[in-house]
Amino acid sequence: MTAYYVRSGAGGAGTGADWTNAYTTLAAAFSGKSVGDVFYISDDHAESTAGAVTLSPPGTIANLTQVICVNHSGSVPPVAADLRATATVTVTGANNLTFAGGTGVYYKGIIFSGASSITMPNTANFVGIFEDCSLRMTGAGATKVGIAASGLDTVLVEWINTTLSCAATTQGIKNAGATFRWRNTPSALLGTIPTTLIEWNTGRGGDTVLKGVDLSAAGSGKTIVSNTASCASRAQIIDCKLNASVTKSAVPTAPGSVDVDFYRSGSSGVNYNYHRERYAGTLDEELTIVRTGGASDGTTPLAWKIVTSANTTWLTPFECQPIAIWNDVTGSSVTATVQCIWGGGAVPNNDEIWGDVEYLGDASSPLASFVNDSKATALTTAAGQTAGSGTWGGSTTKFELAVTFTPQQKGWIFFTVKAAKASSTFYIDPKVTLT
Repeated sequence: MTAYYVRSGAGGAGTGADWTNAYTTLAAAFSGKSVGDVFYISDDHAESTAGAVTLSPPGTIANLTQVICVNHSGSVPPVAADLRATATVTVTGANNLTFAGGTGVYYKGIIFSGASSITMPNTANFVGIFEDCSLRMTGAGATKVGIAASGLDTVLVEWINTTLSCAATTQGIKNAGATFRWRNTPSALLGTIPTTLIEWNTGRGGDTVLKGVDLSAAGSGKTIVSNTASCASRAQIIDCKLNASVTKSAVPTAPGSVDVDFYRSGSSGVNYNYHRERYAGTLDEELTIVRTGGASDGTTPLAWKIVTSANTTWLTPFECQPIAIWNDVTGSSVTATVQCIWGGGAVPNNDEIWGDVEYLGDASSPLASFVNDSKATALTTAAGQTAGSGTWGGSTTKFELAVTFTPQQKGWIFFTVKAAKASSTFYIDPKVTLT
């Protein structure tokens, strides 16, 4: 491993051997280098290019190149106390800043600015980790930050404490088939806030997970996750700070096009926020129409509110996230029950809403077994669900979903509520009882 130094103000021989003879651009520093080399970039580095820039570090996806901003007046070689986050790499004019594919790289403490576009990467096989960085679109006509913008697989991009700054509401992030992770970023959105933050490239799916990211700058008239994917995409927003007026997700345009889940993400100091967006409907936490003695976060009683769309059917129902409960019974019949309520005037039929249970039904293997309380076949006549019990804080007609089965091993039981009556509202107590 060889260490190289990069500083725009260096006036020496340009060999990268030390700060005096440092390279003046990252692209020049990377040229001809080997896997395992490390690059120290000065805290006062201010590289600006009026032309397209492609950064091609020598690392591989198995051995990432490290590019680290440090205090050029500190220790040589640098130590942890020398870490900084002030180096800048800027592309001006109608030009692109591209992080080349076929490489693996870790950038720490660098501000990257692109006037036309920022693309990571331009070919397949790329791991790019950006920590304590900032990605900045400076031109009002610039496109979105492209994550695998060419529609490429085998791409992992991770932003850690890395902010995004835009110059126009049409900008944001476009995931075109990558695994994208963004985490631990206070005040993550700078500059002009995009109308839609996360979009998908037509014809390409993507997997996006945000954890611990402060998106509260996106308020009224803004949407966090787009519905524009034409093939399977997934977004999970976990433990993030949101603006109370933001739209979490646009309605997906087809089954399986975009699956969106917001876990414990909101604008207030509570730990039970949950939102699920599907083509067949939505699910949100409910704090008023709740069942006495039902589910809670330990302090606040809560329920799930399901609102189905006009698109849900018995074959393509809205599915809640599974409710888990531990089972200690083996070889004997067990009934799992979930209490519900709605305003339909009579209990709903078992092809309109039902429970689906996954359990360990084989004593010799962990192969899952499944059973439900819906109608048995498409040709079976539907029957009404059983009347429910308990005291609720609203709505009218109580009912329960009760599924009986015989587990052969101890283990977790997963109870999934499925709703198929179109354009309807159900309230679910997400607490399973076993009898």
